[in-house]
Amino acid sequence: MLVDRFGRRVDSFRIAVTSRCNYQCIFCHREGMTGGLRSEALSAGDYGFLAEVSVKLGITSFKLTGGEPLVRDDIVDVVREIASHTRDVSMTTNGSLLPGRAGRLAEAGLSRLNVSLHSLNHSVYRFITGGSTMLERVLKGVDEALDHGVKVKLDFVVMRANLGELKSIIEYASGKGLDVNIIELIPLNTPPEAYREQYTPVDPVVEYLEEASVGKTVRDFQNRPRYIMPSGIVVEVVRGYGNPALCARCTRLRLTPEGWIKTCLFVEEPFVDISSKLKNRDEDGVVEGIRRAVYLREPFFKPGVDIRGR
Repeated sequence: MLVDRFGRRVDSFRIAVTSRCNYQCIFCHREGMTGGLRSEALSAGDYGFLAEVSVKLGITSFKLTGGEPLVRDDIVDVVREIASHTRDVSMTTNGSLLPGRAGRLAEAGLSRLNVSLHSLNHSVYRFITGGSTMLERVLKGVDEALDHGVKVKLDFVVMRANLGELKSIIEYASGKGLDVNIIELIPLNTPPEAYREQYTPVDPVVEYLEEASVGKTVRDFQNRPRYIMPSGIVVEVVRGYGNPALCARCTRLRLTPEGWIKTCLFVEEPFVDISSKLKNRDEDGVVEGIRRAVYLREPFFKPGVDIRGR
């Protein structure tokens, strides 16, 4: 088992397989990566090798993200390579490219999907996503994924533009048996003006969930509160910024499209470059890089420390 200097176990990899995306969402944190497009340096086989080595170290969960992971032509192969070493391969997606591909992803071994669904109103959806008109394709993709046995969870970033849709999103999710992540907007890579205009605290949402739910638990991963709704679905609240409780139970390493390990969403440096080790199938080198990254990890938000102005 991998454990960092703060006693936190590390058992998951969040892998950005590309920085390209067919959307331009106003709130996108771009996985904490600054600058323009990043080189997609790794092949499907490279990701398979990463999984093979990581699993030996105790990493059991792999989440593919981007950008939009489905813009990669070989994304089904990426899933298949990783899934040959673990049962827990998930993906976060805007869902617009799911129709016609959900079945192949399921067959390759994809077990779970997080689909971004920040509005069911076409005009609000276009505003949030930078002009996309593909809401119907997203909803179709959700249905196709469910038809092929892939578990789907919805991601809903709370903003002033969509706050009034919370209940309709939960109703939609309840009708299909989908859990929901309610995510607080964070300032990372969000244009300052957009952040000021759209940020709203999730406190009113939490108050609503406290009243509307029939039970509450806390997820071990990142100390996320989970509300059980009357329909049986679970609504999870993600406060990713200024939240020491989340950092205290974070179990994640991140990988950039270049093949660099990133120790935290909010930390640009240091990176641990394992790209050449993966390409050369250097197991010892990959192990050394992972262990180095685990050693460098530390909670970004700590109790009693106000770093919002950092």
